[in-house]
Amino acid sequence: MKNVLLTDPYGPETVKWGRDMLDVMGSRLARGHGLFGLDSHMHPWALYIIAENISNPCTVMEHPLWDDFLAEIRKGYDVVGIQFKSYFAPKLVQMIRAIRRESPHTEIVVGGYGVGMLEDPPPGDTEGCAQFIRENADHLCRDEGVRFMRTILGDHPVDRPITQYHLPTASYGLPNLFFKAQVPAFLVSLGCPNACDFCNTSAFFYHKKIYVAEPAQIYEFMKHYQRSLNTEDLLCLLFDEDIVLNPDWVRELGRLIRSDRKTWGIRWFSFGSMRSISRFEPEELRECGMGAVWIGVESGLDEVLTTTDIHVAKRNGAKTVHDVFNGLYRCGIVTIGSMIYGFDFHTPENLKKDVEYFVSLRPFLYQIGVLTPCPGTKLYRKMVEDRRVLDTFGWNDMHLWKAGVHRLKHLSNDDIRTYYDWAHTQLNVVNGPPLVHFFESNLLAYKSFRGADSEFLKFQAEKSRDLLRVVRAIAPIVRDHAPSPLVRHKIRELEAETDAVLGSGPIPARIALGLFRRMFNFWMDRAGNVAPKGTLLESRTRWTHYHQSGNGGPPRVVRKKIRGAGRPHGTTDGRWGAVHLDTRSLKTAASRVMGLA
Repeated sequence: MKNVLLTDPYGPETVKWGRDMLDVMGSRLARGHGLFGLDSHMHPWALYIIAENISNPCTVMEHPLWDDFLAEIRKGYDVVGIQFKSYFAPKLVQMIRAIRRESPHTEIVVGGYGVGMLEDPPPGDTEGCAQFIRENADHLCRDEGVRFMRTILGDHPVDRPITQYHLPTASYGLPNLFFKAQVPAFLVSLGCPNACDFCNTSAFFYHKKIYVAEPAQIYEFMKHYQRSLNTEDLLCLLFDEDIVLNPDWVRELGRLIRSDRKTWGIRWFSFGSMRSISRFEPEELRECGMGAVWIGVESGLDEVLTTTDIHVAKRNGAKTVHDVFNGLYRCGIVTIGSMIYGFDFHTPENLKKDVEYFVSLRPFLYQIGVLTPCPGTKLYRKMVEDRRVLDTFGWNDMHLWKAGVHRLKHLSNDDIRTYYDWAHTQLNVVNGPPLVHFFESNLLAYKSFRGADSEFLKFQAEKSRDLLRVVRAIAPIVRDHAPSPLVRHKIRELEAETDAVLGSGPIPARIALGLFRRMFNFWMDRAGNVAPKGTLLESRTRWTHYHQSGNGGPPRVVRKKIRGAGRPHGTTDGRWGAVHLDTRSLKTAASRVMGLA
């Protein structure tokens, strides 16, 4: 039986505009909030799903350093699969060369969204990376990866169900408040038929939606992680480009979650378009288990909202953006909004208006990125025809943090960085850190559902009440370090309203909080009152071995993690279910305070 190695490109990674690209919270979704920003560690989940669902002995090597990679391929694997993100094309070339040199018999499989750019690479590919990869990889995967790999390995039946019981959890944290949450992630489907002309993930699967899991399967995976994390309160990440595009799928998952009181504490986060979300009332989405949703706003300019331009076709027939965001907000469903700037209709004058509109939506998290014509998309082909793509546009530009890959109609390259930084400043000083949004959202949800007829929604009100008490307890710390008088006033209003609804809490808890507040403020003031700078860190290589028995039965999974340096993997020593108190960091902070006192 063939031995398989699955890996992603080697590290260390680079910093872009001051942040580590692979920290999705620090670099993108919660950027610019200093002390109260979030950090995160995500995993290359596709590799783990494939490993779990093939019968062959398989090792997943996550974020290897070069020496780790060389040592591993010298073991002589029969098949090596590499996840290809377009930015890492030059690294992928070096990995393929090393495999051909060190283990000539090995079959090389390359998959991932970068594959979609190999037939029509960016003009800056002067070293011929795309051609080299096409000619030297044995297999290029532009299909669903599990069945593709089963076919290569002769692992029949190829179409048997795909399970997701043995995947690592994501880690999301408030590093300065010493909390981390472990979030399981599951793949629901691939691709999207909305066919936005700039969207690489939709173009990759030819604007089709390929389902990997039905609601009953996802429900079973969720219950498994409730048991493994020893908690009934669970937030899960569901990968689906527009999960509410299929209302029956969402409603069936909601029915299953409501069918057993033990799973009423499950909430999920996924992606949805304005048009598909508008088919639901927000209360129904909450009853289906939705706890958070990513919505592509793209732009709020009136002249764009009324057009049939392909950029925002997914919004045709939708409610107004403010109505959707406010309705979700009222029901305790947090929003992740994404905005694109650099469209042909953007000018220095109206782009500021567009940013202000986006800020007014009060997204919990957000992504702001310059329009990029990715090879393989309709937008790229159109810009090539119009001779607007610059010859210097290369693999190193396949990320959010850049300017100057195509000729902008009304903006300069300097405008790109200026408005990017200004937008994040506005999100911070007007709306405040994510904790403020979370505070208000749970207050609204509690008030909305505490008198509901539905027992399920009453239960959700109780959960929002519990979260509200936690956030209320740390609100004074956030207020002490608020980024603006406007945010400080907002927090005071929320504190007063919460106290009116819930009371001010028991005296012992208030005394303990007061001591922690003094310690935190003293620590931050004496330590310089600055947030971590996002300096480049080497990856922490992680090995995970699947199916070492080789008997084709349920996988036996053995994880091995090494290297003390690098981004955290969510390992903490004070665990309450899926939420962790990082007591090691807390002890370090206390020691620093004592040492400085």
